[in-house]
Amino acid sequence: MGTTPSNPKENFIRDVSCPDWEINLSSASLNAAAAEFPNLDVVAYQGLIAKLGVRVKSQLTAHHSTYDFVDVMHEVIFREAGFKGNTKDYFDPNNNHINQVIDRKTGSPVALSILYMEIARTAGAFVDGISLRKHFIVAIGEGDERLYVDPFYRGGLLSRKECIVSILGKERVDGADFDDLERKFLRPTNKRTILRRLISNLKVAYEKHKKYKLALSASERIQLLDPSNLGNLSELAHLQTKVGNFGDAVDSLTQFLERAPAGANTEQAESALRKLKTLTTQGQENPES
Repeated sequence: MGTTPSNPKENFIRDVSCPDWEINLSSASLNAAAAEFPNLDVVAYQGLIAKLGVRVKSQLTAHHSTYDFVDVMHEVIFREAGFKGNTKDYFDPNNNHINQVIDRKTGSPVALSILYMEIARTAGAFVDGISLRKHFIVAIGEGDERLYVDPFYRGGLLSRKECIVSILGKERVDGADFDDLERKFLRPTNKRTILRRLISNLKVAYEKHKKYKLALSASERIQLLDPSNLGNLSELAHLQTKVGNFGDAVDSLTQFLERAPAGANTEQAESALRKLKTLTTQGQENPES
């Protein structure tokens, strides 16, 4: 028998070290949360998600339509279980921890969308995540039966026009070909991007609360998820500097400068790197007794 990784970081790496379509969003998002909740029982929370999926499946008829499925999902998730978006404290970090979303019955648009997608998957249906300009929703069905659902606002339905207006603005869609715009702008979001958005929200929330060590932990998970993300590499160095990890910040900025495209404006990063190298040299010359 093989061994199972024993810490959240290894579990998260395992969850995302596979093709995108194989990623289990509930496992990956819960293992991401486990970095800040070391006693979190990932399997138990997956069981709670599965129970909701079983409740949905038990209420479906043998030949149900897409609308029937969405109606049952609405009944189970929003009316019976009482999930809703946290409109009172949008930047509460707990809005982006799936375990806390399940416990508190409230969360961010992307966290609630992940929950919706995973409950639907357990019930036997595939649901797409859809990125809007400043929001996140889900879509289910194909062609004329495709429905757009907003889990943050208790599973309300949106028209494709409302979704596209959210992205482009009303003035750019008047008289437009909505079939074409739907294909271009309402494409399914891949799972790595969904996870990156979830953890990026968490990082921003921690920075707003000046919890820089936790923001750094979130940034490290983003880097594991998306090693090619230069923007996050720069932010990682910034947070490492904030918490006094100057040596790590030097490494991150060095990587950033080595990978920056030709012609990019790197003066600020180069200046920061020189200052950090001075700080690390001073620390080595004057170690604490």
